Amino acid sequence: MSKSNYKYLTNILSGVGVALIIFNIYYFFIWRNVGISYYIEKIIYLPKDTALMSRDYIDQVEQYANLNKALNTIDIVFLGDSHTKSFNVHEYFPSHNVLNRGICSDTTVGLLKRLEKNVNNIEINKLFILIGYNDLPYRSNEEILANIEMVVNEVRARNIYVQSLLPVEAKRKDINHRIKDINNRLKKICESKKVEYVDLHSHFIDASGGLSNSYSLDGIHLNGDGYRLWKELIEKRIK
Repeated sequence: MSKSNYKYLTNILSGVGVALIIFNIYYFFIWRNVGISYYIEKIIYLPKDTALMSRDYIDQVEQYANLNKALNTIDIVFLGDSHTKSFNVHEYFPSHNVLNRGICSDTTVGLLKRLEKNVNNIEINKLFILIGYNDLPYRSNEEILANIEMVVNEVRARNIYVQSLLPVEAKRKDINHRIKDINNRLKKICESKKVEYVDLHSHFIDASGGLSNSYSLDGIHLNGDGYRLWKELIEKRIK
């Protein structure tokens, strides 16, 4: 190979290498809007539900268990994580016999483990479930869906409503893509199990495809207007 050809080939390979580096930086950092710490955590983070071992979580499970001992038949129960926990269902539905059994940072595994203590020991007419967001960092979509399906199989209620996962802020594109995929497949699971799927997701997104700023202050959790919309979306099922 002549010196000129060698230099030409070297320049091409260098250009390709630079293009690949730029593409990888864009795809893995800019497009996903994450830093190097995100990938470090992916490598070292243990796939376990650390929140389930916290004192607050354990105490809340036990409190619900004790409260349930004084109950028999309940008209409506809301079950889930922080989205549900912050939903003031008693005030939104004051004319109904309703309970909130949400716990902050809960996961599909946590929900499965506390079903007998917090749900299945009372008679429930209508059960509204929203769970799965906190599983996203360390469970695949398949695992999350399998766990939600197990919840549906094991929970005892006359009528079960499985609510879609809510979107997050638009810049977290990878998470929103996963949430959309989970919701699409969750709807099919509900159809096969003959339980009602409740689409919250499409009502909370804006033109950019993420959680509308009108309904959240931090891009994840709902604000007052968000809960008002949630209430309106399920109100006909409450009556």
